[in-house]
This record gives sequence, C-alpha cells and structure tokens, in this order.
Amino acid sequence: MKRFFALLILCVLPLVSACEARKNISPVSPSTVSIAAAPAHPPQGGYPADGPGVIAYVAAQYPERLVGGISADERIANMKFLRDRVIETGKCAGLDLGWNLKRGGPEVSIDFIAERVGGSVIGHDIAFDYDNTGHDLQLYWGGGDFPAFKEYPQPVCN
Repeated sequence: MKRFFALLILCVLPLVSACEARKNISPVSPSTVSIAAAPAHPPQGGYPADGPGVIAYVAAQYPERLVGGISADERIANMKFLRDRVIETGKCAGLDLGWNLKRGGPEVSIDFIAERVGGSVIGHDIAFDYDNTGHDLQLYWGGGDFPAFKEYPQPVCN
C-alpha cells in the first residue's frame, strides 16, 4: 500500500507543479501602443465610419504587413500591429472600439476586437486564417461571440 501511495505521489506531483507553473506565465500583452497619431493620413472626407471601411483602409495603408511566407512570430507581430491600427482608425471615425479579452481575460486577442454599441458589447473577427503564415493575411470584418471589452487609449486623430 505504501508503494502505491509513493507511485501516486510521483505521478501527481509533476501535474500539480505544471499547473502552478502555468499560473505564473504572463499573458500575451497588447502591442506597444503608439498614441502619436492614427494610421497615416485620413482620406478626403475623413476616416471610414464603418467596420468594413476601416478594414479596407488599414489593409491599403499597410500592405507590407499582409505578406505571407513569414515566421509565426512575424505574423503575430504584424497582426497585433494591424489590430491596433484598426482600433485607432475606428476610434478616430467615432466607433467605440477596444481590445478583446480572450475568454474574458487577461490575455488580449490577436485577431478579434470588441465594440461598444448602444450599451452592448459586440465582437468582430478581423482576420481570416491569420495563423496560416504561408499565405498573405486577409483582413475582414466578421461577427464573433463572447466579446470582453478592454479600453484602448484614445489616439490623436488628424
């Protein structure tokens, strides 16, 4: 019987230690926020005021961030950059956009943002198959479930 408990402890101890180690891993943080100005210069008439327009504008401003054939780390960095430019552009257009807390937090989603509309929070998927680094990144404005809004700093809008 003592041998059984000794084996049980040897089998369970690594699992408990792994659980504790997982709790100490810091979550993925948002990309460094540059609050100098919103992306590039607004088009004549101002920034687009709807999600699909914001996506098209940001994709046109940063085509070098959409290229495929890059590493996973480069894709994640590009996606975070683009996510933040989408939020900034939308905020400059009057949309109440923010980061989304993945599964309620604390990790910030890489390709999903949140929007406050009329007292509700809705989610938007902003990239199709973003982790497929062999292909060019495709931004889009899609619906999503279970958003959790995290405030994004107000950019300086031109």
